[in-house]
Amino acid sequence: MQAKVKAAWTPLGFRLAVGIGVLYAIVGVLWILVSDTFVASLSADPAWLAAAQRYKGVFYVIGTSLGLIFLVYAGYRRIFDARDRADAMELHIRDLFVQHPKPMWVYDRETLRFLAVNEAATRYYGYSHEEFQQMTLGAIRPAEDLQLMLDTRRDAVPGHHDLGVVRHRKKSGEIVFVHLTLHTVEFLQREAAMVMAIDVTADVLSKRALERQQAQFRQLHQSLSDALWIASADGQTVLYISPAIQQIYGHTPEQMMANPDLWLQVVHPDDVDIAKSSGASLQTVGEARCEYRILARSGAVKWVLDRKRLIVDEEGLVTMMGGILKDITAAKEDEARRAESHLELERLVAQRTSELVRVNAELDAFARTIAHDLKSPLVSVVGFTQILQKRYAPVLDEDGARLTARIERAAKQMASLVNDLLSLSRVSTTVLTLVDVDLVPIAQDIMEEFRQQEPERKLRFDAPASLHVCADAGLMRPLLTNLLGNAWKFTGKREDAHVQLLVDAAGPGVIVRIQDNGVGFDVGNGELLFQPFQRFHTLSEFSGTGIGLTTCQRIVARHHQRIWVESVPGEGTSVFMTFAPLSEKASAS
Repeated sequence: MQAKVKAAWTPLGFRLAVGIGVLYAIVGVLWILVSDTFVASLSADPAWLAAAQRYKGVFYVIGTSLGLIFLVYAGYRRIFDARDRADAMELHIRDLFVQHPKPMWVYDRETLRFLAVNEAATRYYGYSHEEFQQMTLGAIRPAEDLQLMLDTRRDAVPGHHDLGVVRHRKKSGEIVFVHLTLHTVEFLQREAAMVMAIDVTADVLSKRALERQQAQFRQLHQSLSDALWIASADGQTVLYISPAIQQIYGHTPEQMMANPDLWLQVVHPDDVDIAKSSGASLQTVGEARCEYRILARSGAVKWVLDRKRLIVDEEGLVTMMGGILKDITAAKEDEARRAESHLELERLVAQRTSELVRVNAELDAFARTIAHDLKSPLVSVVGFTQILQKRYAPVLDEDGARLTARIERAAKQMASLVNDLLSLSRVSTTVLTLVDVDLVPIAQDIMEEFRQQEPERKLRFDAPASLHVCADAGLMRPLLTNLLGNAWKFTGKREDAHVQLLVDAAGPGVIVRIQDNGVGFDVGNGELLFQPFQRFHTLSEFSGTGIGLTTCQRIVARHHQRIWVESVPGEGTSVFMTFAPLSEKASAS
């Protein structure tokens, strides 16, 4: 700033000095001429004239000295005032520089070294004042941008410059984008430049992200098989059509844009009303969706899905309309094939169902006939064996008694097997009627029958006050009879036999559990549990036909539910069953 003041005062000081000299010479000449004439007019005495000349010179010297003192004082006063104002201005400018909220710095234009930085620059870039003064501009620029910076420096001329957006690197290594403005100045008797930086990183990144999105959007539309179009609010000017339109219609986007009515002209004659009504719906409702056929340029008939809507601004005024055209020809052909296949499938199902009903009826009749034919001789065998034991017991030795007892047991086992097979057959043919069934009274009645058959048994049976499920009432008794019968049978060797009927979970459905502390068994492959004639104990240990669990699984499956078993040898068995919610009451076959 002082250099500027000095430069400004140099021509002014010279003009002032010349002016003072000229003025002094004029005043001196006028003084001599006027004073000599005036003194000569007063007296002709030589002595008085000599004295007057002497005092006149003294008076002139005193007067000019006072004038010079005043002029010099006034001049220096103006110089000091100007210097004070310059100093104040420089201090004000320095304060603005230091306290400015934007990063600013001054650098040497020759060496590119930082000469001064403000506080905002130290905070933004992360360097201290001392670190900045040891750095050049290249330290805050990425290496790949240095050449561009040097080229800009060579082309720079004095004055104010907008350097635009450049990349800078902070001390942390973060790359940022800043907008730079530069003004050349003289600083510390050096040619320097003062720079201000404005962070525009967010704007640059947002702009680049938007550009990427726009590029991806264009690329997406160009690659999609669906055709996107945008038109003016009245639909008379097509503004954009994606290239996919040519794949569907056979006409180029340019042809469609040149003739806005072409899309309606290629609609199948039988579907023109559908296409027109969709356009009317667009204007009244604001959006429309329809399907119709078109005659492509190749002559092929195609189905298209036409979806479109009005585009409005913030005030609700329609500015444009746009839509998507999708080729659904393949879907329509698949739909037609599926409809044809569905009709054929229904015909086959009806035919197979009729055959299955007939076969089941024949099997049921056959099973009943076989069961009746088998039960009659078995009853005879049991009856004659008992007569043999009663009448001829005295003549039968121990081996004969053992053989007759074995015959009786085998006949009863065979009769029980026949009964179980009949029960299994009935499960598959019974018509289901789903109602609200309370399992507790049924279970208590079954357990009471078991106690009457074996009154000497001691077994504790626990059940809740009620346990309601949605099931067929007729099938619940054989289901519980088989499961509770197994629990009764397999706890027969325990003094503290305990059987429980429990509800494990209640919510959308019901999970019922029957648990005992019997002998248990190794579940192994769970899929074999419900196969007919599967046994996990020998006949000498426990009686049974191997049909009970199979019957239970069939009953639960008829209800479209699930049954599974968990068992541990020596600890007991738990059988779990799911039942539908009580609201799902219906009839099924």
